[in-house]
Parts: sequence; structure tokens; C-alpha cells
Amino acid sequence: MYDLVLKGKLLKGGKLIEGSIGVLDGKIVEISRRELKGEVTIKIQGKGVVLPGLIDTHVHLRDFEEKKKETVESGTKAALHGGITAVFDMPNTNPPVIDTETFEKRLKLLEKNAYSDYAAGFLLSGNCGEAKTANADFYKIFMGASTGGIYSTEFGEDYSCAPGFVSVHAEDGELIKAFPDRPPLVEARAIEKALSWAERLKKPLNVCHVSTGDGLNSIISRGLPWVTFEVTPHHLFLGRKDYLKNPLLKVYPPLRDKEHQKALWEHFKEIPIIASDHAPHTLEDKENGAAGIPGLETEVALLLDAINRGLVTLQEVVEKMHDNPVRFFGIKEREFEVGGEATFTVVDLKKEWVVRADELYTKAGWSPWEGKRLRGKVTMTILRGEVVMEDDEIFGKPKGVRLNVSRGGSS
Repeated sequence: MYDLVLKGKLLKGGKLIEGSIGVLDGKIVEISRRELKGEVTIKIQGKGVVLPGLIDTHVHLRDFEEKKKETVESGTKAALHGGITAVFDMPNTNPPVIDTETFEKRLKLLEKNAYSDYAAGFLLSGNCGEAKTANADFYKIFMGASTGGIYSTEFGEDYSCAPGFVSVHAEDGELIKAFPDRPPLVEARAIEKALSWAERLKKPLNVCHVSTGDGLNSIISRGLPWVTFEVTPHHLFLGRKDYLKNPLLKVYPPLRDKEHQKALWEHFKEIPIIASDHAPHTLEDKENGAAGIPGLETEVALLLDAINRGLVTLQEVVEKMHDNPVRFFGIKEREFEVGGEATFTVVDLKKEWVVRADELYTKAGWSPWEGKRLRGKVTMTILRGEVVMEDDEIFGKPKGVRLNVSRGGSS
């Protein structure tokens, strides 16, 4: 007798099957096409599908001195609401996570308040000694100024000294000074520089929020197996024309012209990771020019809607938001197989809903998708065999734990 049995459609091995998952002590013990018996059985009806627990590798949870924008509690509740079971917490906070003392404070904050699982980041900018003692899950380098203002003036040195996997915000600092509106060249030049160092050092590197055709083509053409990259839903679904109509859509890197959007879609199958770059600010901050948009609660639904429009497949979404993050970052115990954690995202492929900011858990108070009708919705989120979100409601106390990440980096 299992603690929990999930019965319905499962995405396994790239195929939708009718089956059951037997869960015991928070682990997957059996996946079967036959009926299993459990103390609790959840039947996933209609167009519902059980997916492995989706992961977002790029999230700004704010907190510390920016609790008005977001807290670990509100941000990780937003994650669960959006079907995200684990987030990578970005370290350009206020104060920034640039020393061991602040990193330890951040860990305690996450341990106490995280509703989703998490990976803890450390900001690199000439602080190699501190980085080597922090034991972070990943290391973030900004090649040019963004929210928080701290960036690396010696990318090669910082990347070289990083004790683990590096995620890089690739916008060239000198070019930003010359071109403050950050045209495509600013990203393309930075990506070329980062790739040159990656080729030389052969160290794991994740290029964040690639938004230009040139940047994308540079990464793909080099084909370095230890380099991965992310693309955000906002760079896929929004463009420069949208920003000109709505200045709240200011984001770094900026929303691009159609040619760059087209390039992202043409190479969609080759994009390894989709991540939100959830970057909440209050409406007041946005009206004063802050860059960044919230996305945790809409990213999966936008992709489900795209499935219904024939743009992507469900298997591609799972690859880019589970399989590849697990593989590239060396996340242990998150495989969708016997012995893995019983952590799942349950979606209804056909359920229609309208995005309303006042129904979201983020403290941002606005959404780029306000009033948009989407087809496809996250209906349930399960962590280690326990339902923590169902039909928009978060249950219980914070149960998030630190991901078991390969901190030496994965290639």
C-alpha cells in the first residue's frame, strides 16, 4: 500500500500514457500502466497531465531590504502557484550576496521561508576568496550593470576562480555606457567574450536570457558541451513594439525587434532552458524606470497556451524546464523515475483562464499579461508526495529544501 497514488495521464519518455505513480515516503516507488493502491489516490481527470516537477533556473526573490518588491515567502508561493517546484535564487539582492556572512544569512532566510525548493546563488565581482568559502549552488556574474549595480570588470578572472557552475548576464559594461538603450550589439559582444573564455577554460557556463539572433547563433555554432543558455518567455512572446506601447515592460536585456524574436522561435528546439528571469518591482519603481518583470506564475501557462497553438510540444517544455536543468546543473534525486523524488507539476492542457494581477501571489502588483486569456493552466503542485498547491490555493507551511546540486559544476 502506497502513501499516495497519482492516477491519470503521465508524460514518460516523451509519450503520454495512462498510468499510476506509487509514492512512499516522498519517493517514486513504482510507475505502472496498471492500477495501484494507495492510502490516498488522486485521479487526474480530463485533459490533466502529470509532469515532473518543473524548475526555474533564474529567479529574483528580492527580500532583505527589498521586501516591498518580493520576499522569499511570496516569491516561492508564486513559484508553486505557477507550477515551479524549485527556483535558482539570484544573488544581486540588497545587500548583495558577495561574502560568506551574507550568503549564510540568505541560506537561513531560504531555509525558514521557502515554499518551493531552491538553489542558493553567490555574486562574483573580484571577491574570489569569499566565493571559495561560501559553498554556493551556483555563481552569478554580471558583465555589465543591471539591478543592484555590481558587475565584473574582469570577467575572465571571476569566471576562472568560480568554484562551481557560473550563470552569466551577458551585456557588455563598456558598450552599455556608450549605448544605454542596450542594442543587440551589447549582448552579442558580451556573449562572444564569454564564449571565448569558456572555450579556453572548459568550465560549465550558463548564459542567461539570450535575446538576440547573433547571441543565439554564436552559442549554437560554437557547440561547447559545457555551455548552456536560457531564453525567457517574455523574449519569446513580447517584442519592442509591446515595450513602446507599455513602458512597464522595460527589462534587461531589452525586448527585441521581430527579427530577433523570429530567430529565437526558429531555433526553439535548440534552446536548452526556458527560465522566467522573474524580476519583481513595485509599480512605483517601474514607473521610475526599474528594469525587470514578474513571470513565475505565467511562464508555464504561456507555454501551455503555445502548445495549444501548435508552436511547441509538451515534451519540449519538460525538456527545457526539467530534464535539461537537472542534467546541466547536476541536480540529484529529481529524475522522473523510480527512486526519484515524488515532486510533480500537474497541468490541464485545455483549461482557459484570464491573467489578473490581483489573483497572483507575487508582490509585484502587476503583470505584463494582465487581461490575457490563456488556454492551459497549472492545477496542482506536489513536493515529495505532498500536495502544496491545488486550484490556486497554497497549503501548509514552508516545506522547500535546498536542491542537491553538483556544486563543482556539471558538463
